[in-house]
Amino acid sequence: MKNNFPVLLNSFFKALENEFNYSNNTIISYKYTFKLFVKFLINEKQIPLRNISFEKITKDVVREFLDNIEITSSINTRNQRLGAIKSFYRYTSTENIDNIFNCEQILSIRSKKCTKKSIDYLTIQETKEYFDVIELKCLKDLRNLALLTLLYDTAARASELLNIKVDDLILDNKPRVTLYGKGKKIRRVPITDNTKKIIIRYINEFKIERFSYLFSNNKGEKYTTKMLEHVIKKYCKKSNTNKNIHPHSFRHSKAMHLLEAGVNLIYIRDLLGHSSIKTTEIYARTNEELLRKNILVASNIEINKEIPKWQKDEELLKSLLDL
Repeated sequence: MKNNFPVLLNSFFKALENEFNYSNNTIISYKYTFKLFVKFLINEKQIPLRNISFEKITKDVVREFLDNIEITSSINTRNQRLGAIKSFYRYTSTENIDNIFNCEQILSIRSKKCTKKSIDYLTIQETKEYFDVIELKCLKDLRNLALLTLLYDTAARASELLNIKVDDLILDNKPRVTLYGKGKKIRRVPITDNTKKIIIRYINEFKIERFSYLFSNNKGEKYTTKMLEHVIKKYCKKSNTNKNIHPHSFRHSKAMHLLEAGVNLIYIRDLLGHSSIKTTEIYARTNEELLRKNILVASNIEINKEIPKWQKDEELLKSLLDL
């Protein structure tokens, strides 16, 4: 029987990009999962590379691989690797009829429950204090201000922000920016007039051309996530922010601030580019203070009862105890 495992794996990766429109980061993650899995089959299960086939990959083999992942990483990482494997087996389920039993068995493996991480975000006051420490002493400072202001105002993912080109900006009386999100989804996000002024000043000072990336370093190279993280950490130290702030924290902060301002979750979902409102609901569940306020507003019925001092009822006691 011809080994069609490598053929279908190659076809699967092509489909992720061309048919399913998965993001580049997701495709890289899936490929890394199978890189680890193949190494596991070779080193731990002693299966030569040329002999790796669907028949050799059973439910127990996949579980053993996942156990190793959990030991060296975490339950969350284990679940991510399982998701990649199951996605591949769902894709091949109609192409690999001879191994349908193993396929169904692997698809039946369940994800493990894990403790959800708390959302790292800045309060409104902390956000103001953070931006207050950005001093405009040189052009580099102006670039940092434009970078971080646009990151917060758009609630963009790091990759979305760094892929913005000047041509993606519409800086008229209703300023907005086009973002390219996960699964190659496109959305237009409004920005404030203040952000618009900062961006216009930045573009003019740096003389950035229309089709160039909005943010690049002194060498003209496109900004990377590591560069963005470095800028964020720089001002964390100056603002004495003790929280673990990273690029996604600005996205979380914007969502929480909108929620606190009474903005409907539907609009927050659209701003963030979530495909489902369920993903956006995490912000409502996280904001305990907002929950407390809403409960207090809703609890408008006051119950004022004077609690009497209870007296022992001897007749009742006699009856209960058959005295």
